[in-house]
Amino acid sequence: MQITPTQYIHPPRPRAAIPRDQINYVLGENSTWIAQLKYNDSRCMVKYLPGGKIELWNRHGEKFRNYTCPEELHDQLAKLHTTLNLNPDKISILDGGLLDAKHPAIKDTIVIWDILVHNSNYLLGTTYQERKRIIIPDVLKPWTRHVPTVGQITFGLKINDNLFVPECYPQTEWANLWGIVDRVNKPYTVGKPTDKNYKISPLLEGLVFKNPQGELSLGYKEQNNSDWIMRSRVHTGRHKF
Repeated sequence: MQITPTQYIHPPRPRAAIPRDQINYVLGENSTWIAQLKYNDSRCMVKYLPGGKIELWNRHGEKFRNYTCPEELHDQLAKLHTTLNLNPDKISILDGGLLDAKHPAIKDTIVIWDILVHNSNYLLGTTYQERKRIIIPDVLKPWTRHVPTVGQITFGLKINDNLFVPECYPQTEWANLWGIVDRVNKPYTVGKPTDKNYKISPLLEGLVFKNPQGELSLGYKEQNNSDWIMRSRVHTGRHKF
């Protein structure tokens, strides 16, 4: 399906939020799903247009109004376009997340989750595993760890200084991932969820679960593709999981 420059596509967005202690029950004890860290980010669609133009859009179908992409990050996005061998005369759309306004620990950083449009072709019917191979080509390997300033915690695989992709973890690693979430959030947590004075400003919101064989379907509504993506969040004032 061909995409025009003015079309907006909503990124895949899960409906289901699973309590931490019920994940293995919901997905099964021998699940083939993978997990990724869920960052406290603003959903960010990176839109490459013909002529070298790059636009950043939020998940509500609007350009970012309160964020100006610095030249350094813009240059890194332009370099990624070349590295991924995207056609400069076509439209490509990356599904990402901007780490800047939601938490003071990380600024001007984008995580690349997925690619939805590749050289003007909306990748309907492709699996997440197939699309992941496009945004993680062999030319970018071997990877180095992306370590934010919050400490020596692995957040993902580094593309360059301000761009990274999340790692995918099998079910055997999910318990360890929750340990990472808890350690990273500890400096930003007061009390326990059962305390009256409990307060948390999470840098890591939890985990996102994806079926690698889940196929991309139309994203013309904000809620879409929830059959192959789920999430589990830490307990905050906004939500319990």
